[in-house]
Amino acid sequence: MPAPNPKPIRTGRKPVTIASVDKALAVVEHLLAVDAEGVSLSRLAVDTGINKSSLHHILATLRQRRWVEQDESGRYRLGPMTGRMATWWTSANQAASMLHPVLLAICERTHELVHLGRLYERDVVYLDKVEPDRPVRVWSRIGQSAPVATTAMGRAILGARQPSAAEVETWVSLVPEASAELHGRLTEEMQRVQSHGYAIEIGEDRPSLACVGVPLAVAGVPVLAISATMPVERADLPHLRQIADVIHECIAAADVEGISVPVTLAD
Repeated sequence: MPAPNPKPIRTGRKPVTIASVDKALAVVEHLLAVDAEGVSLSRLAVDTGINKSSLHHILATLRQRRWVEQDESGRYRLGPMTGRMATWWTSANQAASMLHPVLLAICERTHELVHLGRLYERDVVYLDKVEPDRPVRVWSRIGQSAPVATTAMGRAILGARQPSAAEVETWVSLVPEASAELHGRLTEEMQRVQSHGYAIEIGEDRPSLACVGVPLAVAGVPVLAISATMPVERADLPHLRQIADVIHECIAAADVEGISVPVTLAD
């Protein structure tokens, strides 16, 4: 596979690309698609279009900086420094900062309370919110957590991740005093995510509230979700579907680098 053609740096006069940096980043980007067994120098040279001599020096530098590691057989794979970068990219503050304008746009169009949440171990944690200018509003707090299996955000994330049957059982078991219907409802909403691109809950997490959630992937991994919350009185299925449409549209319009919707909204 040839080296990707990156967007040039804009200096105000003419595009500038530093060849050595471009080649090093092309190597790292290619290794993102390599499995745990790694790849040989010869294969990497063919795939990236970089000659072996230059590639050897690039890999030596990347190894020294711990972006790449080499096993005893001489095969290369990504190193531990890439994990630190991924941790930074998916951090709560970074995600909230990048996506806050999206939440504002959704709230402006729906006039509902909009949340950004992240999957953290056993729960979904609220990272950010935007409140509408309504006489009757829904209370929430940034930093609060909620069970994954009963919330639209949690169901949206799980639906995008497609967990095994055993994992679904585990998520249900984490809900205190879970209802007999919860397993079926969680399965139903995970299927809705795959077929329609969003999940809902009506009076299941809190009896007076309803919510629609859309999953988000960071670097291809579904860990985030955006939701809109409202009183159950205005949460009929057509309205929830309309709000899901708006969430998808606002995410697409923002085009945030590294953030994607891992499922599509069905017609």
